[in-house]
Amino acid sequence: MGCGCASKNRARSSNGTAPRVLHQVVLDGGQGRVAFQSHDVGQARAVARSYPGSIVREDSATTTAAGTTAGAETTSGAPAAPGVTA
Repeated sequence: MGCGCASKNRARSSNGTAPRVLHQVVLDGGQGRVAFQSHDVGQARAVARSYPGSIVREDSATTTAAGTTAGAETTSGAPAAPGVTA
């Protein structure tokens, strides 16, 4: 079996799929630290239920302006904290 050296410099084409979005569980209504992060929104929401007052948001570093419209989602039914943008 040959090495994969030649494939490292090969140009890669985009396959048309959307980039994976990282979902973060943020404590204190979005003002605290990131307690958990996952690409699976369902798993992030499940973890957020363990932290009262936490929210699930999309990581702004992994989203693009043209890719997705991000907003803070609340998991506890409380409104999102003011000034939190994704």
